[in-house]
Amino acid sequence: MKSLLAAAALLVAVVGWSLISLASVIVVVAALWITSALASASATARGASSTATIWALAAALAFGVPLALALWKHGGGGRRVAATMAWLLLLWNAGGLLVGALLVPDLIGAALRGHGAWFVVDEVGDSHTWTRYLSALGHNTADLVDPRGRASAPEPPPTPVGEPTPPGAITVPFSAEGNAIVAEVELTGPAGSARLPYLFDTGASFTTISSATAARLGVHVGDDAPTLSFNTASGPRESRMVYLPALRLGDVTLRGLLVSVCDGCTNDRTEGLLGLNVIREFFVHMDYLAARMHLVPRMTPRPNRAYDINPAVQLDIEGRPEIWLGRVRWVVVVHNRAGVPLLDLVPEVRFSDGQGLRGAPIARIEPGERGRSLVEGKTQVGEGSDLAFTLTLVEAYW
Repeated sequence: MKSLLAAAALLVAVVGWSLISLASVIVVVAALWITSALASASATARGASSTATIWALAAALAFGVPLALALWKHGGGGRRVAATMAWLLLLWNAGGLLVGALLVPDLIGAALRGHGAWFVVDEVGDSHTWTRYLSALGHNTADLVDPRGRASAPEPPPTPVGEPTPPGAITVPFSAEGNAIVAEVELTGPAGSARLPYLFDTGASFTTISSATAARLGVHVGDDAPTLSFNTASGPRESRMVYLPALRLGDVTLRGLLVSVCDGCTNDRTEGLLGLNVIREFFVHMDYLAARMHLVPRMTPRPNRAYDINPAVQLDIEGRPEIWLGRVRWVVVVHNRAGVPLLDLVPEVRFSDGQGLRGAPIARIEPGERGRSLVEGKTQVGEGSDLAFTLTLVEAYW
């Protein structure tokens, strides 16, 4: 009987120490990861420290201090030091993580969100599965430690509602023949300008230009120009898109427009369609009896030209669009197919449930070149679901 009790006690002791040792390993790994993320964030802020220095600091805090305490207590007793380390590593690192989570949750949260995958991203890149998984794990852990610091996609600026009251509106005369409204516009290209009658068409997605007018203004229409299917009052059309330096309507000059080359959009009275990419820049007041159109420009110091630039770029996801632990870490590649540089581009991933995640801004992309933007965030789309999303630009400038 005593031998059975002794065997049972030994078994319990072995199982207990095994569980303690396993818990110590798990907690030490977590402590190394979080401590190294904090050290990496600090090194990045100072612009110093190497990978070896960061790991040495993390190891000193997670292993060095408990080992020093065990050696100080037991001297050279190897077995006693090893036995003490089994539970001391667990106690020291778990206690340190708990204290850190209570005292500086914002620092830990920021470090994990920005540097949770620091030790693999330089080796395998932003689009690798391991980078995405560690980044997702870091963000989710940070959300538990510092829920108030959860990053959310910035809300788009509110659309102006109601009628503005500027000192004076711009009045553009037009000729109303039946249901058609024809306005005089001035187009400017590299080779000069031309004043032409244009049909004010709210059904056209983009303003148009004929091949003859493009040649007259010096606007190059290349065979590799991007094409777009768009809607007009006469139905859908497909045409090449080109960059027009400026369009003047009344006293208002709009600089940098993407226009559609459409020879079928001209007739004996008009040379093209004035589409939504121009109309959307104004509050429009129509006075049919007086044959006047009053245009109030939107008061924006730097108009966002994403509407015009979207058809001139190609957007793709680098690598496979995977979701790990409910988090996205994708790189959006933006190919500039316009003939001019693009500035301060912000891509967005829009999921089928309506959620949008914005990427990091791209400062500049030269014609024909590609830029990369990192998109990170939490999504409600399940990892096993069929991914349905679209890529678009929400902010861009010529």
